[in-house]
Amino acid sequence: MGDALYFGHPGNRGDAVMWGEALGAKLSHLGAYQGHGSVATPHNILITWAAIMQGGIQVNRDGLRFCDESQGYSEQAAEVLRQPGQIAWSVFDARIASVARQFEDFQNAERAGAILTGGSITEVAGLMRVPAATFASEWTDVENLKAKRGQDRYGRQFTPEQLCVAPVHAVKVTGALFHTQGGLAIDGVGHVRRQDGTLFPNLFAAGGAAAGVSGSSAAGYLSGNGLLTATVLGRLAGQAAARRSP
Repeated sequence: MGDALYFGHPGNRGDAVMWGEALGAKLSHLGAYQGHGSVATPHNILITWAAIMQGGIQVNRDGLRFCDESQGYSEQAAEVLRQPGQIAWSVFDARIASVARQFEDFQNAERAGAILTGGSITEVAGLMRVPAATFASEWTDVENLKAKRGQDRYGRQFTPEQLCVAPVHAVKVTGALFHTQGGLAIDGVGHVRRQDGTLFPNLFAAGGAAAGVSGSSAAGYLSGNGLLTATVLGRLAGQAAARRSP
């Protein structure tokens, strides 16, 4: 994810983690992060993951699917970045687009011209500039799996409710990094740990400065994990610091 599009707040520079490290603090889970595998490029507009979870798929510029897209939007960021040109196409139908339009970002993407629309797979393949025969084969295989509640070669399960209807929509996307989930190692109330595991008496960390609850990779991220550690650990750390006050 080192060269991924950064989609987080420009003020998030990792200063607190570097300050703690300079003091000799222990660091934990630095490989954990929240990413997203569906940011429209070059428009830099987030495309809701509902477009995939409702039955959409992703193909690379060769028209090929490359993984189980439903594993999660954070994990999918790295999968997209492994593809030629570090891009993929998210492809879905009119029903899914109607769901996605509940989100302002998707409406903005449509206004910006990021969403391509074709009346058939062949037409939309031309707009995407991917090999039509390859893409059509992938699309047909998925639709057949949906009809019979089948599982694909990557282990993704499909259902008849996800069957697509024309027109078909496609948006070119890349993988993006939102923020890291690792940071300073702490105890249960936000006390920062030294390298040897002992606690700094008056150093606390919460939110993005502290190692969160997502584990050591992108796979552990759930929506809201960052807010969870900010609010809960912030409260606990504040209470612990208050108890230490003279």
